Amino acid sequence: MKPFLLLALVFVPLALLAQPKPPVKDAPVVQYSYPLSVTPTAKVTVVLRGQKLDTVTEVKSGDAKVTAKLIGKGKKATVPNNYPANKLGDSECEVELVFPKEFTPEQVALIVTSPSGTSELYNLVVVAKPTVEVEPNDSFAQAQPITLPVTVEGKIGKERDVDVFKFEGKKGQTVAFEVVAARLGAPTDALITLYDAAKGIVGIVDDSGGSSDPIFKGTLPRDGTYFITVTDAADLGGPQFGYRLKGR
Repeated sequence: MKPFLLLALVFVPLALLAQPKPPVKDAPVVQYSYPLSVTPTAKVTVVLRGQKLDTVTEVKSGDAKVTAKLIGKGKKATVPNNYPANKLGDSECEVELVFPKEFTPEQVALIVTSPSGTSELYNLVVVAKPTVEVEPNDSFAQAQPITLPVTVEGKIGKERDVDVFKFEGKKGQTVAFEVVAARLGAPTDALITLYDAAKGIVGIVDDSGGSSDPIFKGTLPRDGTYFITVTDAADLGGPQFGYRLKGR
């Protein structure tokens, strides 16, 4: 036998042994959280949603300064008819987080464990002072005032829900709005529409850049009040349908 053939027989099995192990089939999977972000006050509770989270027995934080504790037991979650079950998740668990004073990182990694395995890291967004959506804001008359730049933490709380925000703009002003939801794992398929003071549509965006998260950029045609609305493109909604609206 030639020497190089002998070396191949020796090293190929070693290379195979060095390959990373595939994920455990029945390990829990964290797809998203609701709300999608948390403010680092002393104690915060958040619900993790995904697959097989009803079997979770422990949750840990990837930051030594942040403690994480499972509240009660995970549970199976019902999925309404015609909802995307794979996106909504079939189970959830509630977690309590304790942050130190003056916590500055923009995310904290969480990992959950069950008798069947351990999840991959889930990076929970941490924001210091968010602007929170205030209901009712489902009409032009009830539009929530905002000042650019802004990041609004909101949710499509029910089917056919419309969240309306208003701001003052100037002719020739360049504005940009985007929704971050699907990129954080949320089931929200957001659509944003910009209206002028006369309720005429200035622009409407559904998907952007290969994501179902919309991004709008444009120039305002005149001085006055403008309205930006956020809806779910499929008219779905519920407490799990969170989003972050960024405007500047």
